Amino acid sequence: MFLSTMLIFGLIFMQGSVLNDLLQLGASHSLYREDGRWYHHLKMFPGVLFDKNGYIIFNSESEYLNHSGLQRKKDLHIKNGIQSLSGYQYFTASEIVLLELFLDKPNPVIARDEVIRKARSVEVLLRDQSLVSKVKMLYNDTCQICGLRLKLRKGMYYSEVHHIKPLGKPFNGPDCIENMICVCPNHHILLDFKAIPIAVETMKIVLHEIGSEYINFHNSLAI
Repeated sequence: MFLSTMLIFGLIFMQGSVLNDLLQLGASHSLYREDGRWYHHLKMFPGVLFDKNGYIIFNSESEYLNHSGLQRKKDLHIKNGIQSLSGYQYFTASEIVLLELFLDKPNPVIARDEVIRKARSVEVLLRDQSLVSKVKMLYNDTCQICGLRLKLRKGMYYSEVHHIKPLGKPFNGPDCIENMICVCPNHHILLDFKAIPIAVETMKIVLHEIGSEYINFHNSLAI
């Protein structure tokens, strides 16, 4: 999901550390560059690089040093920007709402805690992105239901992670891997609207334990 022009303009003056803190990504070092092509080097891990539309997380120094898309010289260069790298994540709808609330304040840095409280009050859920990334990596961006691996461009694929029992009120599902499956956008929509049931035995690929209680909950509401 891409940001509005006004939101991108606001992000131009944003620091990576503020974005990391606001989105609660848990990185030890974070950097922002609007076009995603040039950065100083990450020195602590987990580390995160932001651009105007999203970010990429490096959970360890080894993961950072071994990423083939990074040109590490005196500074860090990415020819086509971090959006071209495997592992890149676009800002989610909830993260965009949070950023909009944050940047709408006269003094955004002072308003951070107020914005987070307000975002939570309207149930903008701050998900554990490292866990979401783990599920996507585990399945190599392949839909567990239909086996589709959606290619965006060379070396870049797209998938989504569905929480079987929804987070937040009124269902209060847990943010744990047993409550998650990797899916394509089409199946994510069908699952969100309870248009199809979930059956582990008919899935194309299952590499982690999926909680039967969450599947039963979903199926009890499915059409």
